[in-house]
This record gives sequence, structure tokens and C-alpha cells, in this order.
Amino acid sequence: MAESVSEEVLVGPASQLATGDHARASTRTLLERPQMRVVLIDLQAGQELPPHRPDCDLVLAVLDGMGQLLAGEELRPVRAGDLAVVRAGVPRGLRCLEGRLVALGVVTPPPGSEDHRPLEDGSGWPKEPEVQDPVRVIHEEHVHLLEGIAELSRLAQAAPVLEARELGAALAATVGFLRTELLPHARGEELLVYPAVELLLRAGGGATSSMALDHRRIQDLTEDLARSAEVPAATLDRAAAQRQLQALSAVVTLHFDKEEEDYLPRLRQLGSRERGALVAALRGEAGVPDAG
Repeated sequence: MAESVSEEVLVGPASQLATGDHARASTRTLLERPQMRVVLIDLQAGQELPPHRPDCDLVLAVLDGMGQLLAGEELRPVRAGDLAVVRAGVPRGLRCLEGRLVALGVVTPPPGSEDHRPLEDGSGWPKEPEVQDPVRVIHEEHVHLLEGIAELSRLAQAAPVLEARELGAALAATVGFLRTELLPHARGEELLVYPAVELLLRAGGGATSSMALDHRRIQDLTEDLARSAEVPAATLDRAAAQRQLQALSAVVTLHFDKEEEDYLPRLRQLGSRERGALVAALRGEAGVPDAG
């Protein structure tokens, strides 16, 4: 569906200006001159501008949402804030996989009726290569770490009755788990996972800073517990150690719940190249530098 605009001045949110027929892909011509055409593209989930090979240059700015751009033989994920330039004669196509995609396209010279014909060789959207799912990788790490977190709750319940020396040793072992396994996992997420999720959430108006605050709280609680573990067994504050263990258990469990239910599923919106790179980085997480 194509629609032209005759207003001398047009100002407003792109998502409102792109008022096309949501039953099918739509483009709205905002400006047309002999040397160029400016269009607002509005795609709903499952809609597309099919692959074609026009004899004109394209500058595309994604304004809202996310989708996939075919440029030449490569399929690239695009999201709000992304800019693409495709030269004349290079195949291109745009599609929205979920939600809504609004983009601004500047085409020069304006395309003719023949420019939007399907590719002559019959080729369409390339099939993305199979790559390992980063959500599964992170989920498996969470399952392993939650086994250690469960020990915090058990230790918190036993703290009032354990012999002082035994409690001190258990606290020291717990701090070792937190420092060598849980906190490195948190640093790896901030360096690798959250930047990837941030790009996706930004397209929908979200952010990941609140999740990083959870990591700071876990770090602080770990240091509090470490101080409890370092005092002589005879002077150990059992009530304080119990509170620290319970707080750690609650914070980490809730943090993982938020990731599993909200953040991690979004990673499947990444392109195959991005997913593959993220999995490769996660697999080498032991070499991730300390973010602190």
C-alpha cells in the first residue's frame, strides 16, 4: 500500500505518521523529487518488502522496532537506531519478524514499476545457518549456580545450631563459591549478555541498568558474608550471618527469575552471526576480564 503526503511541514512520532493498512506491508511517500523519494515503511509481524534488485541507491534508517534486512547475499538484523546504505543494483529486502518495524527510506533516483519485481533468479530470503542457542547456554549455567545458592538457604537455617568452628568453615566455603563462580558469572553477563540484550530492549524502550544493580547488591552481600566468615569462630555473629545468607539466596533467585523470564528469551531475536559470537564468547567466559 502506497500513500503520498502533500503537507508542506510534517512533524510527529514516526510510529504515528506511519498509519498504513496494518493488514499488509505499507509505505508512505513523505517527499518526492525528480532525484529522490523519501518513504516511511510500516511493517507488522510477518510482513515484508520482498527481495528485489532496483537500479537505485537506498539509505534506510530504522526508527522503531526491529527486523531483518537483506543486503546483497547477507541477512542482517536491524533495530531502532540502525542505519543502512545499499547501492544501486544490490538486492535488498526488509521484513518484520515480530512486533512492528517502522523505517525511513531515502531512494535515489525514485524507483520505477520494474524496480520492485522479484529477483529474476527466483532467490528469496536466505536461510540462516544453525547456531547454538545462547539462552540454553546461560540457562545451564543458572541451573548449576542455583545448586550452590540452595546451599545458602540450608546454611542459613542451620546457622543458629551449628558449632561455631563448623559454621565458620561453611561460611568460608560459601564465600569461595560466590567469589569464584557466581560473581565471575555476573561479570560475564554484564560484559557479554547485557550489551546484546540492551540493543534489543532499546528498540522497545527498555534498559538493563536495573539488572546490573542486582549484581552490585550480590557483590556487597558477598563481602558482608566474607567479613562474617573471617572473624574468630567464638565471636561470630550468627544472626548477622543468617541474614546475609538469606538475603543472598533471595536476591540471586529473583535475579535469575527475571533473566529467565524476560531477558534471555529476547536473545533469540539476535541474528545468527550475533548469536554465534555470543555463544563463542560465553564458552570462553573463564577468560573474561574483571569488570571491576
